[in-house]
Amino acid sequence: MAEKMSARDKRNFTETLKSARIGAPEAQYQVGLMFANGVGVAQDFEQALVWIRQAAGRGLPAAQYLLGTRYATGSGLAQDDYQAVGWYLKAAEQGHAKALFRLGRVFDGPTRELSRTCLVKAAELGLAEAQCAVAGWHAAGSGVARDDARAADWYRRAAAQGLADAQCALGALFEHGQGVVQDMDEAAVWYRKAAAQHFAAAQVALERIDALGSGRSTARGKARRKPGTPERRSDPARWDQAAEHGDASARFHLGQMYEQGLGVPRDMHKAESWYLASARQDDLRAQVALARLYEATQPAQATDWYRSAALQGSVEAQFALGRLYCARGGAGRDFFQGVAWYVKAAEQGDLRALMTLGHLLAGTSLDDMAQACFERSAALGSAEAQYLMGQHCAAAGADDTSRQRAVAWWRLSADQGYAPAQCAMGAACLGGKGVPKDFPQAFSWFQQAAQQGDAQAQWNLGSLYAGGGEGLKQDLRQAFAWCQSAAGLGFVPAQATLGVLFARIKDPVQAVFWWHKAAGQGDAEAQYNLALMYSKGRGVERDAQQAFHWFAQAAEQGLASAQSRLGLLFAAGEGVVVDPIEAHRWFLVAARAGDAVAQANLARSEARLGAAQTAEARRRADTRHGQPGS
Repeated sequence: MAEKMSARDKRNFTETLKSARIGAPEAQYQVGLMFANGVGVAQDFEQALVWIRQAAGRGLPAAQYLLGTRYATGSGLAQDDYQAVGWYLKAAEQGHAKALFRLGRVFDGPTRELSRTCLVKAAELGLAEAQCAVAGWHAAGSGVARDDARAADWYRRAAAQGLADAQCALGALFEHGQGVVQDMDEAAVWYRKAAAQHFAAAQVALERIDALGSGRSTARGKARRKPGTPERRSDPARWDQAAEHGDASARFHLGQMYEQGLGVPRDMHKAESWYLASARQDDLRAQVALARLYEATQPAQATDWYRSAALQGSVEAQFALGRLYCARGGAGRDFFQGVAWYVKAAEQGDLRALMTLGHLLAGTSLDDMAQACFERSAALGSAEAQYLMGQHCAAAGADDTSRQRAVAWWRLSADQGYAPAQCAMGAACLGGKGVPKDFPQAFSWFQQAAQQGDAQAQWNLGSLYAGGGEGLKQDLRQAFAWCQSAAGLGFVPAQATLGVLFARIKDPVQAVFWWHKAAGQGDAEAQYNLALMYSKGRGVERDAQQAFHWFAQAAEQGLASAQSRLGLLFAAGEGVVVDPIEAHRWFLVAARAGDAVAQANLARSEARLGAAQTAEARRRADTRHGQPGS
């Protein structure tokens, strides 16, 4: 059989050579391949290149591409990048997908846009490697807007052609529900396809979902295996062997397996060893993983490995350096260097870095830069940043335009389920600020935020139930439940409201308990109510000095009713030495705020004081930071 095949190969070579000699480029290309591979003729690389060059010169794109690869690698020819690019360009002009892909890689960096154009064309022509590259841009938001759905589409096209890298990436999208509906079984299918090609990252992923007890079925529709009964898909020794032969990626993934105990016994020393071997081969992922392991015990080495990865463009490493330099105590702390690394990560569109920078710089002389960070984060889809942009617009002014811009940002954030934004939308709808007044919609937003544990929204719901109205039936049980939930989270207005609710149901002891909590944290209404309880001896022993103390606290915060009461205490000498001038001062302050009782008492007080005393009281009232009894 072998002799017949050999004879057939010789006949094929002879026939193809005849066509090649009369100038048929396809035949010249085939003759070149036959010489290169020793098919039907003795292997002869020089003759192979002669015929490949003739086919390329006659415009055959496959030959032009092959000649370009030979110049690029120096295989059989002197290595010459200029010649390589020239032949790639000739093939690419005729729509040769692999040539376009090679050009995309060559141009990456110096001419990024040209590189992207080449890769997109190659992807559209169906080249799996190019499709995977385009998918990666959309998944990472690298130079394009992040779009997980488009990433999934491109990964799927490449994965269907058997590209292990794309199969693994598609599995990850299904595992995390990014751009596709989350489906652990589908994730396992794609991971398994990649793992069958000895793709280390897919093997690690399969072991991970085994450990989590998901993605067990070998075909869609089959029952999943219970946690604790992992499906072992391969012998871990195979990954040891791959790593031993110097594959940096395999070494990194083996480090992951030992660190997490995926398919092998957990062993941090082996994890460190494999990470180190991979890191020394400039694998960025390994350098970051190794730095992370070193952070607690060897901070200097951690910093060195993070810096190595950061200088090569690793966003994760740049962010980690920012965190380390900004958080370190003593001589190791370098806030400005930390900010510089955050800036580098932010320039690559890293949301964590953008948000961290925004929070670090907010309220400083660089507040404009902070807002720019928040605005960019918001544009990239960060719900927290969108909420903060809404807060910024709301604080910018009370005009309709500012309110409408605030609501637009809040709505984007609220639609993503961000509780503080949902609460802000509720307040806007309740007050008709920047949006038409809509009580049912306000209630709905508050409810959504409250169910997520937002204390302010819980308090708002409790207040609405306590008051009723606009179609909502008063319900003190619901009011207590929501206010207690918010108060338990330390929300001061809810604690103050609980005091009011307990006073309403004639439980002064509990009222005093909650007013004490809120008053101690500066709530003026709670301070006033607590002062009343001390002055009347309700829920607590009567104590004129405590009453004076809390009335004074509330008065200093501008509560007119407390200021009026304080004037009476100074006039009567209750809990404080009689001081008609100080009494007149507080009557004057409260009267200016519109308190009717203070206005009546002011007239009586003025009739009893001399001109000099009245002038002194007025001077004290005009003193912005005057203290009671001063």
